[in-house]
Amino acid sequence: MTKKERIAKYGEVFTPKHIVNEMLDTLPLEMFYPEKTFLEPTCGEGVFVIEILKRKFANCKKRKDYTIALQSIYAMEIQADNVEKCIQNVIDLCGQYFKPNTAEVEIINDHIIQADSLKVLKMLNDGSLELKV
Repeated sequence: MTKKERIAKYGEVFTPKHIVNEMLDTLPLEMFYPEKTFLEPTCGEGVFVIEILKRKFANCKKRKDYTIALQSIYAMEIQADNVEKCIQNVIDLCGQYFKPNTAEVEIINDHIIQADSLKVLKMLNDGSLELKV
C-alpha cells in the first residue's frame, strides 16, 4: 500500500520529531522520571515513544532504572508494520544506552502492541475490558 493510500484508508500521518519535542517540552520534568507511565494510543513508528524514552533514560541512575522506564511505556498501533518498526526503534534506542536483555526485549514486545486504540478505549469505558497493570 502506498503512503497516499495509507493516508486515505487509515488517516496515517506521522507527527514530525520537532513538533513532538515541542509538545513534550510543555510537560513538567518530573513526568520523565523512569516510573512515570505513558500511553501512546497511536504510536506509528514510535516518534513519541522514542523521545519520551530519551528523556526518561536521561533520568536513569542505575541499570534497574532503565528497565523501570521501559515498563512504564505502553503503545498501541493499528498497523502491524508500524508496530514492528516502533519495537525495533525502541530496541535500537536502548542499544545506545545499554544492551537490552531478553526480559527487557520481552517488555518492549509486550508493551507495544497492534490494536485499534479507539476500540480498546471504548471497551474500557463500557466495562467489557479491564486493565491489569
